[in-house]
Amino acid sequence: MNGTLAIWYEPEENVHSSPPIDAEPLHPSLEIHFNLWRDNPSRTNFLDIGLRLSNIELVKRIYLYFPVALQLDQFQDLSDVMAYGQTLDAVFNMVVEIGRKTDLGYETTANGESFVTVHKVKVGEDLVLEPVEDGLKGPGSTITFTETICKRLRAAGSGPQYVRLRLHLTGKSKSLFTQEIIGQEKVFVSSSQRLELTELRLNEQRSFPHSIAKRASANAFTIVRVHYFLIRELGHALVTQHAPLRKVRRLEAKLWSSYLRGREIAARDAAEEERLLSRLMIYHWREGSEGEPIQDFTAFASFQANTPGLLFYMIGVILLGAIGSALNDWGKAYWGVSMTSLPYWCGGLALLWVVARSGVWGWLESLASWLWRICTRLVKRLTS
Repeated sequence: MNGTLAIWYEPEENVHSSPPIDAEPLHPSLEIHFNLWRDNPSRTNFLDIGLRLSNIELVKRIYLYFPVALQLDQFQDLSDVMAYGQTLDAVFNMVVEIGRKTDLGYETTANGESFVTVHKVKVGEDLVLEPVEDGLKGPGSTITFTETICKRLRAAGSGPQYVRLRLHLTGKSKSLFTQEIIGQEKVFVSSSQRLELTELRLNEQRSFPHSIAKRASANAFTIVRVHYFLIRELGHALVTQHAPLRKVRRLEAKLWSSYLRGREIAARDAAEEERLLSRLMIYHWREGSEGEPIQDFTAFASFQANTPGLLFYMIGVILLGAIGSALNDWGKAYWGVSMTSLPYWCGGLALLWVVARSGVWGWLESLASWLWRICTRLVKRLTS
């Protein structure tokens, strides 16, 4: 959980060399939608990025910087997924209908008027990934929307153009926006508390790598609004937040199920998917407006959850007794000790303490919980 995202554009050279007198209305504007999905039971961890672009006659290429090393195959286009069922309604929080379609996207309407044109992003062709090395800040990555797709966006007309990508947070990027703090002495208690810190930052200039700062500052979009949706499990209690939340609500499972999985949900899986998604909450931050554009955006939240560990607590007690008895027998066999077994109990306690402090116990408990969920889900499928 370090660093900031950044977004900027490269202007067309001929326009940049001889700017029009009335250049202000042509400055590219941008509305950004972030959806950060985190749900441990369903092993969901990804960031969705939607870009609603206007006045893009100047735009030759678009750049997104991430403060972590990424691979191109972590990205997924969501244009087709958005067309499933009522997913467009859920994404834009209004009734949106699909109009004319092409192989590379589709037009939409809202309230009988033209809304946005949604474009397909061919990840292997329309995106280019470049690593960024920056000493103290560590490796990063820049994603470029190529000249080809930007030309297609410009050719679509004067209305707003929309692209939406999903970044699967795997490998080193798994903790890009979150940090979990777990009690290490879980073996000694029947339940423990887990604190999760989540932070998303955009265009925080002091955190830019030197190789990014000049380009990002020179050709910044006019960011008219940022919508940030954080989706978390119902059992996680919001402890602190900054900036203030705009809205909190339960996730509408039937609206979001296909979007979440990136595919249409089969009828036999619908009930299970609805059960999983009904446990989720949406936390919504919003900043900026047409009249008051913003230069940067930061949202921080911390969540707390209690992790029941009664079964492992019982196992720990049993192991403590077993280790103490074993050490007692061993001491008698080798040194002929026949005094109280208290020292051996203390030795067993010290050994379990080392296991707990090392994080091995927490890892074993997480593994056991994951296996239990997999087995439960498999049994339900076999019996349904």
